[in-house]
Amino acid sequence: MTSHIPTVARKEFDDAGRSKLLWSLIGLLVGLVAIGYVAIWYTMDDVSAAEVLSFLGMPLQVILPVAALIAGYMAVVGERRSGSIKLLLGLPPNRTDVVIGKLLGRMGVVGLAVGLAFLVSLILGAGLFGSVPFLDWLGFAAVSLLFGLTFVGLAVGVSAGVSTRGKSMAIVVGLYMVFVALWELLTAGPYYLIYDEGPPVAAETWYLVVQQFNPIFAYTNLASSIVENSIYPFKFQYGLQSMEAYGMTPAERYPGEAPFFLQDWFGVVVLLCWLVVPVAIGYVRFQKTDL
Repeated sequence: MTSHIPTVARKEFDDAGRSKLLWSLIGLLVGLVAIGYVAIWYTMDDVSAAEVLSFLGMPLQVILPVAALIAGYMAVVGERRSGSIKLLLGLPPNRTDVVIGKLLGRMGVVGLAVGLAFLVSLILGAGLFGSVPFLDWLGFAAVSLLFGLTFVGLAVGVSAGVSTRGKSMAIVVGLYMVFVALWELLTAGPYYLIYDEGPPVAAETWYLVVQQFNPIFAYTNLASSIVENSIYPFKFQYGLQSMEAYGMTPAERYPGEAPFFLQDWFGVVVLLCWLVVPVAIGYVRFQKTDL
């Protein structure tokens, strides 16, 4: 059977590329990278290209998930809302082609955003600060690409699994708020109730595991292990745990040698889980839906 995934993916890339809001976010990301590099060069002395590379961590983790969620949350449910999904499935593409093609097409847009941001950082880093550590730059770019694609997968999976635009938007916005604004309340809060104190630096293993499974934490832990300076996660802090712990990874907080699931590299597994599992759930629900 001939696969029509490439055809659907090309159409999705073109459709997503028409979103003014999405391109505004991509332009904002690239603009912040450029402005940040110039500002650091103008205001700070004796800064190397390796040191300034970590600056990318903040605009990427703030803007990239939002852009990815906007790119993906209407991917499938938008077709259902307009009724065009019946016409699309009446043509050669089947439901598998639709979900995978839409996923790849939206991934292409986010991948382009990451590529542009890192291209600007490479040009400005070399021009303003000297030679760029290419392996660090490449590793950071790869991890950032995976981070962006993770949120595309999350959004497309939700879009495939629900029936209305409102549900899709509510779920993706809700999940983003959990990751950024509510994670500490939902994890350190129960810890306090169980142990009658906030999580110390050497917290219980289960708590460190839960921390690792926030995709934003997983990304910053991975990125910090690649670049010269630490990259701190963009999140709300409520003072429920030790202040010293805020700047530490789960592996650093574990007493002794950390198990593999707390090590920085395990962040790749976490991001892949957040990419694959929502798509798989959305795909199964979409296959069973009576359109």
